[in-house]
Amino acid sequence: MRYATPNRSAHRATSAPDLTLLVHPLVLFRTWLVRQAPRPPAGQHRQPARPRVHTRLLVRPRRHAWREPHATMHLLTRGLAALIVLGICVMLGFLIVSDEGRDPAAATDRTIASRAADPSPLTVAETFPAGAAGYQVEKAVAETDCTVAVTGALRSELSGYGCSQAVRATLAVPDSGYLVTAGVLNLADTQSANAVADRVRALVETGDGSFTAMTGAQIPSGTPVGWRARGHYLLYCVITGPAGEPVPSGEPLLGQITSNLLDDYLSDLVLARRASGS
Repeated sequence: MRYATPNRSAHRATSAPDLTLLVHPLVLFRTWLVRQAPRPPAGQHRQPARPRVHTRLLVRPRRHAWREPHATMHLLTRGLAALIVLGICVMLGFLIVSDEGRDPAAATDRTIASRAADPSPLTVAETFPAGAAGYQVEKAVAETDCTVAVTGALRSELSGYGCSQAVRATLAVPDSGYLVTAGVLNLADTQSANAVADRVRALVETGDGSFTAMTGAQIPSGTPVGWRARGHYLLYCVITGPAGEPVPSGEPLLGQITSNLLDDYLSDLVLARRASGS
């Protein structure tokens, strides 16, 4: 019996052996090793390591070039602000000096800024002579006890700020029947006079203190009261009706009397004369 052997072309047509049969056991072995490896606890995941980037590679040399102009501009801005503030201070100082030069009262008030600079006490003849401010002077007194001129908490205020003298007068306003109790209180210095003046408003409005009539009696509630501070003096006036009753607040003559007596007469005439030394 003959056996046929394939020729070369038949060998080429024969399929190659399946290599997957050799790889398959390796895959199974690798899978088994992965399963045998310890697993991380639940909820914990290992983050993949991020590649490190050298910080020097992220810094651009151009940024260093931009820092210098910003620093220079900052210094220039601060310098300009300082110059502006200095200019404002110089201008304010110039305005204050020039105002004192134009305002005689601001310059002469230095001589009546305190009782130490202005030691001579006021007199009735100096403050309320006959016909003072165009009014009829009915009575005028000069007293060393300032508390007789005020009531309530104003008494302690005057004592605390060193009031040494109260010069008062009762004046009759022509053609109106109004009576005015006016006075000048001699305090230690300008600060003391201003402090008492600031307290008067609150005390008068609350009824905790006010000025009295010449008799020392307390004035009725609602009586118009005016006051000013100049130098170490406190000026005031109280306006009442002929029998001491309050004057209606809407009376237009009240503002005229107060301005005429406190500003034009006592401040701009009596105290201005004392400040100038004449």
